[in-house]
Amino acid sequence: MGFRLSDLFVPRHMHKNPEYRKEGAAMLTDTAVLAKMAEIDIDEGVRRAAAKRLSELKDMKATA
Repeated sequence: MGFRLSDLFVPRHMHKNPEYRKEGAAMLTDTAVLAKMAEIDIDEGVRRAAAKRLSELKDMKATA
C-alpha cells in the first residue's frame, strides 16, 4: 500500500485507511456525518468510534 498525493487532500473521516477514519471520527462535531459513519462504515472499529463520539457530543449538549 503506497502513499498517494491525493491522500493529503482527503478529510480524515473519509480516508481509505480505517485508522485515519477513526481519528477523524474522534475530531468531528457534525452529528449527521458521525451518525452516517456509525451506520454504514465498512470497518467495525470506525463504526464504534463514530458512535462513541456521537454519544459524547450528545452528552455535552445535554449538560450545557
